[in-house]
Amino acid sequence: MPTPDEYIDAGLYEPSNPAHRGRLDLLAWLDQEGFTIDDMVFADSTFSLVSMAGDRRLLLGSERLTRHAAIERSGLELSHFDRLAAAFGMQPLDPTPGVAAGEDWTVDEVRTLRLVGELASIFSEEEAIGFVRVMGGSLGRLADAAVSLFLNDVESPMLTDGRPEVELAQSVNAAVQLLDGLGAALDPILRRQVVQAIQRSRRAAVGITDRFNYRYAIGFVDLVGFTEVSRGMESQELAAFIRDFEGRTHDVVNAAGARVVKLIGDEVMFVATDADSVCRAAYALMEGFGDVGKRVLPRGGLAYGEVLVRGGDYYGSVVNLASRLVDEAVPQEVLATETLADATDASAFEPAGRRMVKGFDEPVAVRSLLGGR
Repeated sequence: MPTPDEYIDAGLYEPSNPAHRGRLDLLAWLDQEGFTIDDMVFADSTFSLVSMAGDRRLLLGSERLTRHAAIERSGLELSHFDRLAAAFGMQPLDPTPGVAAGEDWTVDEVRTLRLVGELASIFSEEEAIGFVRVMGGSLGRLADAAVSLFLNDVESPMLTDGRPEVELAQSVNAAVQLLDGLGAALDPILRRQVVQAIQRSRRAAVGITDRFNYRYAIGFVDLVGFTEVSRGMESQELAAFIRDFEGRTHDVVNAAGARVVKLIGDEVMFVATDADSVCRAAYALMEGFGDVGKRVLPRGGLAYGEVLVRGGDYYGSVVNLASRLVDEAVPQEVLATETLADATDASAFEPAGRRMVKGFDEPVAVRSLLGGR
């Protein structure tokens, strides 16, 4: 085990530096984990000293390969290998202690690329690549969310409280361990989601042979005043507000029998195969946002009809109209097309006139969802 003087000579430890209080405990733990002084110096230069053990655990899940060896083992053409990697969002990694330079690929990653590459034998290459982009984007968002969760909920409080570096390093390592086996554990959830998607498609089908267009009720809700109010919020307060908004949105939309498609800042898009569910979701979203000095209030737009379903998203004039109606609504109002209002017996509406909606040549007759005010 290196001596304190060796760590001092390497620039890893300054006894008079308040920030290095407890640093020797961290360095001793890293030494026990098998890192050399050179590894530590490099990690310290990239501000990753406390996370280097976790980084290594993430990167050393299986045998590592150079790019040439990875392509050869995949059995894929060079161009196809690169297209799949790009579609997944895989980018060159920064140098990491414990990982040999140039070994940017793992055997497990290559196995996945080879498996996904076989999709082209069932689907066209362009459609298969499009599907991979959806997977890559979803996994990238999941990764960002996981990292933010740790930074905001674990690392930030530990740094604020002045916890020893070794405790933070061990927390990073423990958090990474939670990923072990997570993919296999999520398999049954993915299967259930696929079954639910199949059932939605069956309910929304518009014809025996059409597999592009489906009949859905589309909803959008945004928060009026959020931009102004958020400017005066501290970061932690803003994070808490967004967390509560997103959490409540998912809960109430799911409880109403609809599904959240995406959150775009302070706006949510949701869909259902029936108009009743979208109305219930919209009505529920109108409640509970008056707690920020009555300055942040929701408004919504609903439409119903045939839409193009692709890549987990929805497209077409019906979607555009629902989105545009949000801009026509006043705070705590939900505007709906007559087609949607006529498709439900469970919700009440009142006439709200005809509106010139951006992107549409003719005035659109709309109704206001009662109870949303």
